[in-house]
Amino acid sequence: MIILSLTGCWDSVELNRRAIVSGVAIDRGPTDEEKYVLSFQVIIADEISGENARGASPVVVYKGSGRTMFEALANASRQTARFLSLGHIRVIIISEKFAREGIKDMMDVFERESETRLSSYIFISKGQPAIESLTTMTAFGKIPANDLVEKLQTTSKQYGYNYRMEVDDIVRGIQLPGGGPIVNGVMVIGGDQQGSNDSLKDIKPKAILRVTDLAAFKEDKLKGWLQGDEAVGTSLIKNEITQIPEVVSIGENEYVSFIVYLSQVHIHAEAKDPEHPIITIYISEQAGLEESPNALDLTDPKVVNNLSELLEQNIKDKLHAAVSAARSLKSDYLGFGEAVERENPRGWKQVKDHWDSIFATCEIKFDVDIVVRHTDMRNNSFQFNNIR
Repeated sequence: MIILSLTGCWDSVELNRRAIVSGVAIDRGPTDEEKYVLSFQVIIADEISGENARGASPVVVYKGSGRTMFEALANASRQTARFLSLGHIRVIIISEKFAREGIKDMMDVFERESETRLSSYIFISKGQPAIESLTTMTAFGKIPANDLVEKLQTTSKQYGYNYRMEVDDIVRGIQLPGGGPIVNGVMVIGGDQQGSNDSLKDIKPKAILRVTDLAAFKEDKLKGWLQGDEAVGTSLIKNEITQIPEVVSIGENEYVSFIVYLSQVHIHAEAKDPEHPIITIYISEQAGLEESPNALDLTDPKVVNNLSELLEQNIKDKLHAAVSAARSLKSDYLGFGEAVERENPRGWKQVKDHWDSIFATCEIKFDVDIVVRHTDMRNNSFQFNNIR
């Protein structure tokens, strides 16, 4: 009877006493006494459900500061009548200023705290305070944090180089031998109507929340931003491409567009001599021709083979750009050191302390194979028929 009376949760909190946090922004404070400035995006359930809506904002942002993350959280709790519940955080946004100082301390908190999830998405706010991304209302969702997640999922499937990066991925990236993690960037374009629904009353929103370039780290410190070919090549090497558009030039102001998909990547290191390793990147991809507004004869296998060769060269150019960017930032976030360690663990112990100098000069080869599988709904363009 006594045992039965002791059952239950000693630290339980009723649902109506919780404030559900959907996103967290972390900014660098002006002093060490206020080093961490945390902003919590809290969902207002009445405004989401619509039954008891008062026409107010569906989310509200509370801010707290302190010497540590936990102190900042406790400070923010003074502003709300409910307990801040961290179990539903979908996005964590870190300011660029803080990222350049180092993020390992805050990653320890998110990994250690029992309520937070390792599956929350991490972003770096490019050139702006992180709080701006949590106070921008969006057209496709009442909760800005959810909208940001959906934008990332959409662009990762359609455009290519942005992909899902969770807390656990960042923690493992910080421990990457000689390298660091890659993190998505986010920024607000415009900004006249941040924190207001007035931005959504026009056909053209005055403030747009956008997933942007990739932030490249060395250990836990931000070293630079990757965009264009550098970003695409980096995502290719890290085998994170779902599909991506590619444009091939076939003459002056003449282009053919492809969609590249089913990318498979393997990094192999010849490391018998760990001081002079040879890194080979094998990439196998398939492609579909999506746009050919010209007079090419796409029923001719030679024409299709020539297009495949041009497409392969485009991919190689992107891989070269990615490697050059990593070397200029002096960070092996591409994982070449990890490949050497797998191939020759004993040799890696001899070179890991000066891997940066080896990474800067080692030989890197690219082996790219692309097969054009289809030309979508038709073969030749009507322009080819007109010429004939």
